[in-house]
Amino acid sequence: MYDDLEILENSEQKAPEKMNVFARLGNLFLSPKKLFLFIREKPSLLFPLIIISIGAIVYQLLIWEQSRKLQLDVTYNTYKMMGMNMTPDQLESLVDASMITSVVTSPLTLIASWVIITLIFYAVFRFADCEKGMKKYFSMMAYINIIPVVGMVLNGLYMHFMGGSLTTYVTSISSLIDPETTGVFLYGILSNIEVFNIWSYVLYGMGFIYVGGVEKRRSVIVTSVIFVLFTLATAGLTSLSSSLLGGLM
Repeated sequence: MYDDLEILENSEQKAPEKMNVFARLGNLFLSPKKLFLFIREKPSLLFPLIIISIGAIVYQLLIWEQSRKLQLDVTYNTYKMMGMNMTPDQLESLVDASMITSVVTSPLTLIASWVIITLIFYAVFRFADCEKGMKKYFSMMAYINIIPVVGMVLNGLYMHFMGGSLTTYVTSISSLIDPETTGVFLYGILSNIEVFNIWSYVLYGMGFIYVGGVEKRRSVIVTSVIFVLFTLATAGLTSLSSSLLGGLM
């Protein structure tokens, strides 16, 4: 009962009248409640989408060499299995073109993911009686998605300077284990137990409390269920992609 009253009071607090982009970014990390109250009244999209797009490009550039080596191996083996021969120059030209395309389209990939995930969360939280109003949820999710992008760039920096697997973030539990001993599916599950991913889900739950007016307990339960389902789905896709790539390496 007291939790309900507290959430009601918090959700009805007056949002800051002004908040520049630097304050929004700072509040995302230090005081997300203030940011969410502001978004509730004055949602915006341009700034977080610019940050997400820049982060996507930076990450692709950081892992360029590792990705290029992997693409060379995969492309060579693919054409070999098809009975087709390519000169080294042809192979490198094809892979370089593919790499450039990946860099250019990486912001679009993250933005498409943001749209899909926002729609999924909104559809699910409607059953938890969240308020209507798509723009504020798109804004909320865009700001929250800056968190995993920061994690992505930090892991990209680690891979660029220290080396390591493209599929394993040093900030996840999976970096501490060997997929050959645990199995790919379990490895995929542990990959989602990652600092910035969990941080994002905590903010999803908070966001739907302060932006969507969802009761605290409902928000925690719904967010936890979505996390589990996404983790299982990701683990399944990881297992499938590992099987497909295994035949090409």
